Amino acid sequence: MKISDFASDFFIRLTTIILIPVIVVACGNGKGDKQLLPRASGASGEIILVMDSLHWTSELGAQIKKTFKPLVEGLPRPEPLFTVRYIRPQDFKSILKNARNIIVVVVLDNNSPGSRRAKQFFTPNSLKIIQEDTSRYWLSKQNEWAKGQEVLYLFGKNETVLTNRIIENREKLQMHFNNIEKKRVMASLYKAKELKKLGDLLIRNHQFTIRIPFGWRIDFEDKDTNFIWLRNPGISVDKSIFIYYKDYTSEDIFEYPAIMRNEATRKYVYDDKEQNDTSYVVVETLLPPVIQQVNFNKKYAVEVRGLWKTNNLSMGGPFISYLFVDEKLGRVYYIDGFVYSPSKDQRESIRELKTILSTFRTESEIAP
Repeated sequence: MKISDFASDFFIRLTTIILIPVIVVACGNGKGDKQLLPRASGASGEIILVMDSLHWTSELGAQIKKTFKPLVEGLPRPEPLFTVRYIRPQDFKSILKNARNIIVVVVLDNNSPGSRRAKQFFTPNSLKIIQEDTSRYWLSKQNEWAKGQEVLYLFGKNETVLTNRIIENREKLQMHFNNIEKKRVMASLYKAKELKKLGDLLIRNHQFTIRIPFGWRIDFEDKDTNFIWLRNPGISVDKSIFIYYKDYTSEDIFEYPAIMRNEATRKYVYDDKEQNDTSYVVVETLLPPVIQQVNFNKKYAVEVRGLWKTNNLSMGGPFISYLFVDEKLGRVYYIDGFVYSPSKDQRESIRELKTILSTFRTESEIAP
């Protein structure tokens, strides 16, 4: 399959949306009340999950955990996709309702105290609709109890029906909250001054650009080279992005993307260039990278998640990268974000780097 054909087919399937009729939630606030809501709180990637304890310990609960708590691939330590905090419906009150991400699970045929409390989130007519139409299983609402909040209602006639819907739509549910968190990260990254002059420099020298947040810098760039290293050095977390490109000659490059990464980092990425450092960065092979085909800005691409290390084993950490082709310029690009933050969780740093990488545009993709 040609790259262009794959990208077109993948994009069409990816953007297909199943329209779900509106279910009315009983506790929705009036339009005027929205102005008085508190600001949503909580850590990035955190979800408050509200459901009856009987279902939390059942197969339904197991599938919900499998959906929102699988381990993120390519990290040095086990970290779940989302940090899920389970709350019984009768304990869901006060400050918990200000959480940035909330999931409320309702099973209609359960009449336990917890389930009866959860059903109060819906109007009687909505409960009747859910009972009669098992194709409806979710509803997303924003700013329900706090500004900037995302609330997802999952519901079903019985546990079996809802469990099957979650299994069938696992990737869609994961993508829902991933997209929500990406929007928040994007807003936070570029709320302060964006370094647009550096982006313009990349356009002039290399015919592509990337949105560079305030606090970042160009660590290495030369218009006569095909490698650019952007860096945000912090006391506890050191984040980097590099872009490496060369002439595109064969699709074989997609078979072994780690080769192109090592090719770039062996030559350009080291710890202290002022001290003539002899160390360099390579891909860790004891835990092979996880590679998958993805749609990257409507282009066929290969996503790579894995671990990097220095050849002298003094440093290491996770990375995420994308390999794709600019057919107009005849270039193959390898764009990469990597983190150095020993002994710290790195899921959210990788999420931030992935968000920045998504702003990459070639010259031909930039609107005049």
